[in-house]
Amino acid sequence: MSFRARLVHSLAIVTPAPTTTPPTTDGYGHAIAGAPLVVTCPGLVQPRSAREVELSSQAGAEVSTHVIYLEPRSIHTASWIRFDPDDGRRFDVTGVRRYEFGRTPHIEVDVRMVRGS
Repeated sequence: MSFRARLVHSLAIVTPAPTTTPPTTDGYGHAIAGAPLVVTCPGLVQPRSAREVELSSQAGAEVSTHVIYLEPRSIHTASWIRFDPDDGRRFDVTGVRRYEFGRTPHIEVDVRMVRGS
């Protein structure tokens, strides 16, 4: 089975973008975000760990870490990944490891997902 055949999830990589270059700022001096760049691609989402944490504003939230396997590409650490179509889960990128050798060059993206109950 080829590496591409194992990428069974339809994903979207969302990268925030400023409205203009140089970025327009708000009253606090923060850049105002424009429409994000969304790129769809196949991937494989694999869970690593999950735990429930207590939050004062919620009954509890599930915090989990995952590894997402993708074909080689450039991913900014400010990006996040979601399923396509969007199901409400958001995977924040915490690290990217590149494997540019061997028969199946790929990247492994470490992500953290928080989902309220």
